[in-house]
Amino acid sequence: MDEAMQCFPGDSGGGVSELRAGLAAALATLGQAQGELRAAFPSAWTGTGASAFTHAVLAILHDSQAVDRALREADRAAYLADLEVDARVSGT
Repeated sequence: MDEAMQCFPGDSGGGVSELRAGLAAALATLGQAQGELRAAFPSAWTGTGASAFTHAVLAILHDSQAVDRALREADRAAYLADLEVDARVSGT
């Protein structure tokens, strides 16, 4: 994420906003899944089955990159919304 996680007065337990924490968790899970998919490429497996599997994994990785971008855009929007809430709560 581009912006560091911030704490806001309205957050329970003094942590980051629940929305951004959820987005960070989703990004971490997606990153782990992408790593596992990359590790799943057949190295010693050849033939049409290996080719079909490789194409399927590449398609999933391609789609997961779009999901990654969307999650990062949502995180940016949540960051800006959190700044607005923080400004309202602090009266600035």
